[in-house]
Order: sequence, then C-alpha cells, then structure tokens
Amino acid sequence: MNKIRFILFSLLLTCGLALISEQADAQRRRTVVRTRRGTTVVVRRPQRTVVVRRAHVRYAGLPRWGATVRVVPAGATVIKYKRTPYYFHGGVYYTRRGADYVVVRPVRGLRVRVLPVGYRTVIVGPATYYYYYGTYYAKAPNTTEEYDVVDAPEGAVVDALPEGYEVETIDGKEYYVLDDTYYAEVEVPEFDDKIGYEVVVP
Repeated sequence: MNKIRFILFSLLLTCGLALISEQADAQRRRTVVRTRRGTTVVVRRPQRTVVVRRAHVRYAGLPRWGATVRVVPAGATVIKYKRTPYYFHGGVYYTRRGADYVVVRPVRGLRVRVLPVGYRTVIVGPATYYYYYGTYYAKAPNTTEEYDVVDAPEGAVVDALPEGYEVETIDGKEYYVLDDTYYAEVEVPEFDDKIGYEVVVP
C-alpha cells in the first residue's frame, strides 16, 4: 500500500512540476506590455516582437483600406464625380482599377445626400465635419441636405481609423499614416477606450 501511495505521489509531483515549467516557459515566450494609455499591446517572443494595434477595431468588419476586390458588394450605389464613378456601400467607396475595384477615399468635392450609417460628428473650431471610415464630409454650401467630401481638417480628432494605415516614427514619436494624412494618438475621456487620433502636421 505504501509503495502504491509513493508511486501516486511521484506521478502527481512530476505532473505538477511539468505544468509549472510549461507555464513559466509560456510566460517567457509571451509577455504582454501595455502602453500608458492601453492602446498598444507588445507581445515578446524569442527573437521577435509583435505589435498589435487597436486603431481599426471599430471598422474590423469592413475591408482594408486600399484592398482590391473583383466585384463590388451587391447593392452598391454609383456616385459620379466628373465622369469618375465611385461605388458606395456600407460607408466604403470603391473605384475601378483595370478589371478590379479598389477601396479608396473619394475625391474632394464628391457630393452625397446621405451620410454613412454610424458617422461621427467632429468639431474643429467653429466648423462641423462628419467622419466615417477615413472620409470627412462637410455640409454642402447653399443646402441643408447634401454633404461634400473634404480633406482631413487639421486638429480633427476621430475615434478609429480603417485598417490599412501605416505607422511612421518621426523624431521618436509614432504617427498613423492613412492616405497621406498623419494622425497622433491623444487622450479623449469621452471615447469608449479613452483614445482618439488627431489629424496633425508632423
């Protein structure tokens, strides 16, 4: 009986030590470090560092900025600007490139009658803009029911960016670059995750 107990104890001890070793090894391979504002997660593994960014989480179900597709989504609306057709669906614009279609920001001056569902209002000084998925709109002059696509206004703070941005470091500071527009992370207490992205000139 004592021999059986000794064997069982030895097996339990061995399993326990193996489990502890495995957990320690996993901890060494994966260390999660969060920035002060909690927006960047750095996962460290041997000889590799992976940075997981959250700027595009709100638009996670939408296509990547600059993505190429063979066909536009069913039900897309065609909006023409100076003979160039844009295909609009779910807040995303596509334009033809050869035999395919590319996700783009529509050209400045394109006019729409309805803003995308889920747009955010952005106030910059005395001006009011409307933002969704990397595109900014402003009320069209001499009308209350149409909106023009405009360039990203400096100082605008938005809550998310479409996936497809690049990250560039200038003088030690990181910027998100989307369609030649630079964004810097800023603290915004009223946003859900307390982080916003401000249009800046680096």
